[in-house]
Amino acid sequence: MKRIFYRRFLVLVGALAVAVPVLARTLARPAQSAAEGGTPEVVRLPAGIVWESNNDDPPIGSPNAIQGGTINLPMYSYPLTFRLMGPNSNDSFAGWNRAFTMAFPLVGRHPVTDRYIPIMATQWSVQEDQRTIYFRLDPDARWSDGQPITADDYVFTVEMMRSEYIVDPFYNSYAEQFFESIDKIDDYTLRVVGTRPSWRPLSDYGGVWPSPSHATVLDADWVTRTTNEPQIVVGPYVVSEVSRGESITFERTAEWWGDGKRYFRGLYNFDTIHLKLIPLERKLDFLRSGEVDMIEENTARTWNEDYNFEAVQNGWIRRARVFVDVPSGIYGLHMNLEAPIFQNKDFRKAMQYLFNFERLNRNLMFSEYFRQNSFFEGTEYANPATGAYPFDPVRAREYLERAGYHRPEELRSQNVFAAIGNVLHGLLFTRSSTDDVLVNDRGERASFGLIYGTAGLNRHLTVMQQEYRRAGVDIRLRLLEPGTAFERGLERKYEMTLTSRTGGFYPEPRQYLHSEFKPETNNNDIWGFGTPEVDSLVLAYEEDLDFEHRRDAMYRIDDIVQDEAFYIPFWMAPYLRLAYWDYVQFPEFYFPRRTEQSIDYMTYWIDPAKRTELEGAMARGEAFPVDEDIDKDFYGVREGP
Repeated sequence: MKRIFYRRFLVLVGALAVAVPVLARTLARPAQSAAEGGTPEVVRLPAGIVWESNNDDPPIGSPNAIQGGTINLPMYSYPLTFRLMGPNSNDSFAGWNRAFTMAFPLVGRHPVTDRYIPIMATQWSVQEDQRTIYFRLDPDARWSDGQPITADDYVFTVEMMRSEYIVDPFYNSYAEQFFESIDKIDDYTLRVVGTRPSWRPLSDYGGVWPSPSHATVLDADWVTRTTNEPQIVVGPYVVSEVSRGESITFERTAEWWGDGKRYFRGLYNFDTIHLKLIPLERKLDFLRSGEVDMIEENTARTWNEDYNFEAVQNGWIRRARVFVDVPSGIYGLHMNLEAPIFQNKDFRKAMQYLFNFERLNRNLMFSEYFRQNSFFEGTEYANPATGAYPFDPVRAREYLERAGYHRPEELRSQNVFAAIGNVLHGLLFTRSSTDDVLVNDRGERASFGLIYGTAGLNRHLTVMQQEYRRAGVDIRLRLLEPGTAFERGLERKYEMTLTSRTGGFYPEPRQYLHSEFKPETNNNDIWGFGTPEVDSLVLAYEEDLDFEHRRDAMYRIDDIVQDEAFYIPFWMAPYLRLAYWDYVQFPEFYFPRRTEQSIDYMTYWIDPAKRTELEGAMARGEAFPVDEDIDKDFYGVREGP
């Protein structure tokens, strides 16, 4: 049930990029660093530089993969923009955009071994200061328009991030926080200088991506002009066809430069990827009809109850629950600290104690899920002493009273027998919108709106709504189109919202919790939170070279987030549920261990012989053998470390 946006080669804090097909560029930094007096300083390689690389880890894809064909996949909201910086650039489609544009850092992390591997750079050299890194770029790399990818394109990326024209405070801050300079030595040699010594220099500074300096005009009209323009990309697919509000088609670049590279073998196997806009709640219908070839099933009830039709029983449609090992990210209910009702911490804590996860998991989700407990769930920085608030209506009532909420005067004045009758009624029935909702001394009701974008959660939220009403809290549910619901969160135009964010190998608390983002909207601080203490802890995590100090800082952040109570964590599942037609084929391991969603590493392919065989079997009514064990745990994730 997670909304996932990106992570293929683990790089930075949402390493994004921008590329637009226009004819020139402005605001370009000189290719050499500026020295005192304005005379360009020639940047040279240091004497005796020692280069590193890693071509020893196993390929990520399968040698058995077959290239070719078209795969039809669902998308659940039409993109608000094709840009990857600026307003509205973090919707669900952005995951696809990044997959073929900026998920190509200089170096990446192998998704099984966790060791660094070459992506856009063939070699690298980290200097003793732990903030200066030299890179040798792959001279084979080409943009989708055929132009070479050079050091100029990396210099231009940091210029874009710094520019006011992109209207993106996150990237403005990101460039300021991370990069002192990015300097060209020659066309295929680059120096990246970070702002501070880092305990993870390749992660902090080696994840920068190229932007097509030869084809970008960066000016005051850039945001408006580029909103609907597909990207010039570094990856294997370009947007080839757009049917507004209906579909988007990617075509594979002929003779893509990455073909044959060790860590790209067996990936990106389709000639065409066709994304069809469909309602999320109807994706199984579209799979059954053959309009899409594969889906990720995120609903436990559907997974356990609805896959009993002929195509599944005959083995024509396969199912697999593939276990993976990744951080869980941030998923749950979020309270807007700018909304008057949620400015009271006691009220927020009451909302925590009223969330009945066990009831939802048992009655609606076949007990398949686990409660998230930490803001940094699934990482070594999750505080083991921090836990989600338990369901406790008695404690909730105590905090509601502290917050100043009580029963309406006409109910408080009833005799004891009438009061008992109201309590029993509340335990048995959902109240109407007018009876027994708590009020404060100003006559304000304990009532707020909850916006969400996933119709599949209607039942869960309705059960939750009933639970809260029994305690005298009225939640008004409002289902919006997924992109709109997500946008409302970014703009803080909500009281409570349901949304998620992905997690990385290393948590990135700054973008969520640092006060620099509190005054602005359209960033990942969707709550409007920020304090001096958390700012100092974020800085300690980012800069302290001592692991225990970093860990202690993050543990404290975890405690603060729990105490501030603006985030009600939902649930997690260490697997992907897949349903796909038999002609869609996978390696034995299905996905690399560090996979969050099926597009992260496109290890699968279409077997034309299998398609022909399936068509014949369906015409004859002939069943295939059915895999009785649909759980695929190649890496032993269930057993734990």
